[in-house]
Amino acid sequence: MNKFTLSILLVNTLIFSTGCQNNPNSGRDIGIVVGTILGGVAGAQMGDGSDLNILAGAAIGGALGGIGGNELDKRKEALEAAEVQRQYEYEQEVQAQESLEADIKTLEEKRIRDEIARKATTEDVSAAEREAARVEAQLAAKKKSYEESQTRARRIQEAQERIAKAQQELAELERQENGG
Repeated sequence: MNKFTLSILLVNTLIFSTGCQNNPNSGRDIGIVVGTILGGVAGAQMGDGSDLNILAGAAIGGALGGIGGNELDKRKEALEAAEVQRQYEYEQEVQAQESLEADIKTLEEKRIRDEIARKATTEDVSAAEREAARVEAQLAAKKKSYEESQTRARRIQEAQERIAKAQQELAELERQENGG
């Protein structure tokens, strides 16, 4: 009877433990299973080894294992919550840093503009405008020169095509005159 009771206990424990796969209380459930097994074994070793001792040991072991496993679940939950909080705080810090860097860049650009505005005279503005006009005129002249060279190249290609066509027609006529 003793082995029979242990067998039933072990089979029930095995069946019960397969339900712990995706359970959020898996620590508690594992604690109950392990406590029941160890309690049943301890109950069998104590006293006269009767079924009552085994069941009492299994019950006490299961209860104690469940309490211990439940504490483990609570600790795991607290650690996970702390990790989520740390991740949230990190993301907030990254956003704050990015915002601060953007503000610094904007302020630096404004400082440069303000410095130019304080130091620039009317003569400086006129000189900058004259230089811009000179560079623009140089660009326009280069564009015009480029367009003219492209037009000349196109005309040369067209003339070469006409020459090649005229040479073919001339060769054809000479061949016909020579009896060909």
